[in-house]
Amino acid sequence: MTPVTLPAPSPALTVHESAAHIRSLAEKAAADVEGDQYWSRWADGISNALGGPVGDFAGLFSPDLAIHVADWLDERASAHVLAGEPIPPLALAIAAATRPCRVITQPDSKERHGTDLHESSRR
Repeated sequence: MTPVTLPAPSPALTVHESAAHIRSLAEKAAADVEGDQYWSRWADGISNALGGPVGDFAGLFSPDLAIHVADWLDERASAHVLAGEPIPPLALAIAAATRPCRVITQPDSKERHGTDLHESSRR
């Protein structure tokens, strides 16, 4: 089989995939802590769990905020595709930092990176 080099995904697709990844993780986190008194205030729970400045910083980014960011990313990706609006540098930076890792596989073979055929997320 001749190796095939596929084009990179479009910036809009990359931003959309990032939004979907953020939204999925935020919804899972929100469901996981729902009804747990320890997590009644997200920032305090994260700060106590991680401790120090890292915990304080991580506590700022609640699941609700993450969902708002994911919505904004999707809006920017859609505006780019539908109206030709440029994708803001912040959206591209968020996408680059949060894009899910992808592994490409072929049926009946070991995992391969960078080939086509079957794509699955590794999370």
